[in-house]
Amino acid sequence: MMGLDDVVDTYCAAWNATDAGERGRLLRVAWTSDCRYSDPVVHDLDRSALVAHIGVLLEKFPGSIIRRTSVVDSHQVGLRFSFVRLAADGGLMREGVDFCALGDGGRLRRVTGFFGPLAPR
Repeated sequence: MMGLDDVVDTYCAAWNATDAGERGRLLRVAWTSDCRYSDPVVHDLDRSALVAHIGVLLEKFPGSIIRRTSVVDSHQVGLRFSFVRLAADGGLMREGVDFCALGDGGRLRRVTGFFGPLAPR
């Protein structure tokens, strides 16, 4: 069984993999078979749909990468971590936080992404 840091880093690596087969392989390692992904742009994607979605983003923003920017904060059955998408030149494109439910073997079962910091009250 992988540790949570390894699961999250494998998941993030899938977002950087330019080859669709490699993206799918990485998600099979980090995700349960029934995992779903949602963010402000897309909703309820299964593994194959996320592989395709990531491919579209990598074509639109060639050379961009996702990098985890925080510890993996976890308790009981969930975790969260922050990330950035950096442009090919290293400039910040987007920051966000993913909240994840855990499934069998400590793999991700649900990923919900949020973009940007919370607005002050």
